[in-house]
Amino acid sequence: MKFYLIVAKGSKQGLPIPISIDLFLVGSDKICQLRKRSLGKRHCAFVTRDKKVFVRDMDSGQPTLVNGAAIPTGAEWPLHAGDRVNLGNLEFMIQYRETTANQKDLEEWAVNCLEAQANHEVDDDVGVDRFRAGVNAAGAAQSILDQLDAMKGHVKGRLRIGRERGITTVRVNDVKLVDESEIALVKKELCDNLNKPNLRVLIDMKNVRKMSSGAVMMLADFHRWLKPWGSAMAVCRIRSELQSALTMLNGVKIPIYKEKKDAVDSEW
Repeated sequence: MKFYLIVAKGSKQGLPIPISIDLFLVGSDKICQLRKRSLGKRHCAFVTRDKKVFVRDMDSGQPTLVNGAAIPTGAEWPLHAGDRVNLGNLEFMIQYRETTANQKDLEEWAVNCLEAQANHEVDDDVGVDRFRAGVNAAGAAQSILDQLDAMKGHVKGRLRIGRERGITTVRVNDVKLVDESEIALVKKELCDNLNKPNLRVLIDMKNVRKMSSGAVMMLADFHRWLKPWGSAMAVCRIRSELQSALTMLNGVKIPIYKEKKDAVDSEW
């Protein structure tokens, strides 16, 4: 199945970029078919599956916008003809075309597609020399998709457990960690799913909006529980309004990071 990314602004406005592979990567990494230094390393992926096209945010730290709205971090979003995708200061229109045409006709068709919608301000450029045929990335497509799925993780009870660069990431799904019985269940699920030796466990608290002192002590207890297994633990993305509760961990050497990326990049 072929679709087109039509450059919607910049000096290359109206340039149709044909996509006919299952995975098309956009970002600053050298493996990406469309590269721009200002984007995240692997900013997003356009995925073709079951004759449908999706864009998947790859948790690069920069948002992926569809029709002006940011899609959830790490999420996959369906795309339709006419949708606008914003990546940093790049903007593309999604379009489909069944019939083949020469480059001149394709460019005329792409410009007509853009003119059918409201004009957008021109303030950036897509470097054509950074657009490559997808030989290398297409060959690695399944491997990268597997990595993305591993990063996204699998829901196990109150936890979403994944893998990223050798780290076991554990996102707590509960919005509130207050009730003692609920806290005990979270701890049990942590122990049941992470009873393996020599793990690096990153507890991601992004979803938690309310947390009791009992929840803080549960983290300390789980940290101590991991030690005999030879495992290490860190915590990330605790909301600023919950930071004061962390004073209870002063005597416990648990690394705490504001952002997940910082935790993944650090040694602990």
